[in-house]
Amino acid sequence: MKAFFLRFEENLAACFMGGLLLTLFLQVFTRYVLNDPFAWTEEVARYVYVYIVFLGSSAAIADRTHVGIDFVVKALPRRAQWAIAFVVNLLILFVLANLIYWGYRSAIRQLQNPLSVLNVPYTWVYAIVPITAVLMTIRTVVVMREDWARMTGGADVASETRSGL
Repeated sequence: MKAFFLRFEENLAACFMGGLLLTLFLQVFTRYVLNDPFAWTEEVARYVYVYIVFLGSSAAIADRTHVGIDFVVKALPRRAQWAIAFVVNLLILFVLANLIYWGYRSAIRQLQNPLSVLNVPYTWVYAIVPITAVLMTIRTVVVMREDWARMTGGADVASETRSGL
């Protein structure tokens, strides 16, 4: 169970991906085989994909797999690398705080606006922004704590990239 929660965003995104594949299969089947497409499949597929992207962003923070170029930073002394990593994470937390605040406000503002086909409030689409921003904030704080432990242990800065740039 602990492993599930350590990879919560990835697991939830995988469930949504299964739902997306099923929805797309239904869309193709009803359109080309039955010649009578379901009206809701395109809208569901679009917004489930949005959920997958936001959950993937949160998972990428935990795995340190966001795109980044650390060529210049790696050329600096170790103390400067740690300082830059700390400042970057503080900037990330600032952006996430804004996503939480403005995402929540946007979600609440959309309570009266229904989706065109499903006729549910747009709030369900916008809600993923503040929810995943909270998850990303937690993941960023965990990454900062891991970095602090590595720094006090005398280790090098953990690379945020897998590409080696």
